[in-house]
Amino acid sequence: MKRFLTLNVLLAYLTLAPPGSWGDPPLIAEPSQATQISWNLASNGMLFIGYDTDQNGKLDFHTLRVVRTSYFSKHPLDVVQGYHPEYLIFASNFTTTHYYYIAFKQPLFYAMDLDEDGHWDYIYKDSGQDGVNGNETFYDSPSGMRQASSPPQSKEVASSLP
Repeated sequence: MKRFLTLNVLLAYLTLAPPGSWGDPPLIAEPSQATQISWNLASNGMLFIGYDTDQNGKLDFHTLRVVRTSYFSKHPLDVVQGYHPEYLIFASNFTTTHYYYIAFKQPLFYAMDLDEDGHWDYIYKDSGQDGVNGNETFYDSPSGMRQASSPPQSKEVASSLP
């Protein structure tokens, strides 16, 4: 009976866990906004936030959020936050005015740079933008750390490689 139960548990795990994720590092929850090191707005409208989770001065965790809207305002940050309580606010300060970026509270993407070389190793997508809760999916491995992310090659292409 014990052998039967162990076999069923193993088969259930193998069936439910996608093969590409077996060796992937676990996705951690986003660090506190107070621990962010940098933020930047990309031309694609995403707000990149960088964190140094091991406090060694190198970015190793990133979140990417969709910016809902952005605008100039003479209002201080606390007033603008009152207008948008369900969003994160980032600002560029100028002499007499501010440029505010109103972004969704939860990220759409999480990126990890495990070896801290400046190239993202794992990107996870959170389609529900509901925080790290287990429904995130592997999206890409730009650094190539996860070899399984590259498409399989035909025998002709593989044999022509050096």
